[in-house]
Amino acid sequence: MRRLLPLILLVGCGRFGFDADPQANPDGPTEVVARVTIQHSGEGGTVVGPDGFTCATGSCKFDVAPGTVVNLRGLAAAERWFQGWTGPCGGNFDCEIQVDADVTILADFSPTPNRVFVTSGATNGAIGGIGGADDICAAHASTANLTGTFIAYISDSTTSAPSRLAGSRGWIRTDGAPFADAPTAFSTSDIRFPVRLDELGNDLGDPLVFTGTSFGTTTVNHCQDWTSNAGNQNGTTNEVKYGSDSLGGGTRACTFPGHLLCTEIDRVVPVATRPDTGRMAFMSTTDWTPGGGRASADAHCASEAANAGLTGNFLAALATTTESLASRFPATEIYRRVDGVRLLRGPGMFTGEWLDVPPELDQFGAVVGNDFWTGTTNWNALPPAADTCNDWTDNTALVSGYLHWTTNTDLRSPAKTEPCDQAFPVLCVDR
Repeated sequence: MRRLLPLILLVGCGRFGFDADPQANPDGPTEVVARVTIQHSGEGGTVVGPDGFTCATGSCKFDVAPGTVVNLRGLAAAERWFQGWTGPCGGNFDCEIQVDADVTILADFSPTPNRVFVTSGATNGAIGGIGGADDICAAHASTANLTGTFIAYISDSTTSAPSRLAGSRGWIRTDGAPFADAPTAFSTSDIRFPVRLDELGNDLGDPLVFTGTSFGTTTVNHCQDWTSNAGNQNGTTNEVKYGSDSLGGGTRACTFPGHLLCTEIDRVVPVATRPDTGRMAFMSTTDWTPGGGRASADAHCASEAANAGLTGNFLAALATTTESLASRFPATEIYRRVDGVRLLRGPGMFTGEWLDVPPELDQFGAVVGNDFWTGTTNWNALPPAADTCNDWTDNTALVSGYLHWTTNTDLRSPAKTEPCDQAFPVLCVDR
């Protein structure tokens, strides 16, 4: 997955020279610099920065001219995990900051948590039972040089998938992104970044995975205990492109080429997302009905933000026949949910096809599982009036508008259309 980097502005006083004492130089300082201090928390990792800078342990420092943009990356050693940054850098990934003053940044490392991935290969329902599914996961892990014990998250008539995770804690994707902390997350879908990635870190987008499980409950659809590829038999599948409802079940015939969700077990390492920077975006708690134009939706977002004590200029992410959804917001900005997790790690949130995490949280941090108005099939295109409730001025059932789904990271197509007399949430974004 392509990573784009954040920008943080740090202001304050710089340093005169390299620890120079201005009183000791009657002619005054010759150079103003800002000092960057990297401190390690935990062992087994290296921070790399500009001009070959590396910091493998303890505390390291380097100086730059004020206003310099500095790129930092945390590299974990074998069997270690880069947890992320604290200080002016945030999040679990690379950091880019403009340094205008002395600054201290903490880089946190820990033992490697359990890994989770979707198999790059697909198979029908005849996989030799749960044991055969485990063998497939172990083989894919071995191909990617992932050490540890890997099993399939899958249920049959006698075994539930969640029970197979007992005694384990903490899962990350193969790119190091946090996935889940507790085994119960596999039942409740209290997940961080949708898994989507295969054993090599390739983003598969929207694969369906055979699990025989829906929100932690074993279903009756398990391809005869995963021994049948008959067209008259079904297996429960999960869609991993979603957030809080990604582990809910649908069904496919056992002839269908489904992937497997593979999870490492036996490690116990807490996993959490790190709050990051960026402009705020949230899903409205209360629904909005078209009829007053887009200005009415903007007022709705402003009211929702004020109710939560959020400051900023919050506008509704709605398209009209004269202005695309994307053109309402600066293309260079980065947006995050109220839990601090970036919807997309870099700019381009409204012009791409995928988000890193879904925009499913409201302004209070609660999950909103619903359709939401967008008025467009493509966030970067001008829609016809028929898709936008006549530019949001019509609230009759005679016209309709396009919607997307709050927990989906796939922006390529809308969830559906609904008559314009209906009320749904809107995505509110700080411009």
